[in-house]
Amino acid sequence: MGSRIAARVLFVGVVLFVTSTRADVSGSFDGSVTSKARADAVAISAALSITGRTVAGTVALPSDLPVIGGAYLVHGVATRKRVNVSGTGATGGRFTWKAKIAGDTLRGKMRVKGPGAKLAGTLTMNRNVSTTDGSGCDAVFTANQTFFVDQVLPALAACASCHAPGLQAQAARLHVLPGDPLATARTIAQLVDAADPDASRILRKPLNLVPHGGGAQLVVGSPQEEVLAQWVALVAEAHCN
Repeated sequence: MGSRIAARVLFVGVVLFVTSTRADVSGSFDGSVTSKARADAVAISAALSITGRTVAGTVALPSDLPVIGGAYLVHGVATRKRVNVSGTGATGGRFTWKAKIAGDTLRGKMRVKGPGAKLAGTLTMNRNVSTTDGSGCDAVFTANQTFFVDQVLPALAACASCHAPGLQAQAARLHVLPGDPLATARTIAQLVDAADPDASRILRKPLNLVPHGGGAQLVVGSPQEEVLAQWVALVAEAHCN
């Protein structure tokens, strides 16, 4: 009897130890890198997922940075307090980052080096946390379901190749699920700025106005951008998110 109790205590202790040492770095992040070599901070975004101790995802630098701008596919490891990732970009640049984890903030030394260009400094990233699950805007979806299914979903067709569970941007808040329009509408609602619709993340990200791992997926003034802007306006007017 005593050996069984001891075994259970040992098992619980192991579970608690594993849980306490598990990193929490899944999600989408925004931040910037500061460097002595530059007067201005450089905006950077990321979407990271973790399985066990293995971290994978994308880190996006502004596309207008010569040579080293654009998206980097990264991977690495994480403990409860630290995360180390590295990866390469489409132009051959190499990204490395060793950061400390403090709640929803990741901060540490970063370096990007490409042919004839480099950027090094301290990168601080903050996790994007939604205060709602988007269900408060279900009435907007119900009243405009045909418009959403026939026009908004097709406008986001390119996003579906990454923004879904099991895909590259699974950690991002946006999930585009053609088979579940309501669930898709709920994730979009979380990314609408009712106070300033034009500043909504769901518009700025695919336009690459905020560094985006997928690059520019929409063009300003295109039919797809106009349709998405109309949907953002509907959600913003309802003040439901």
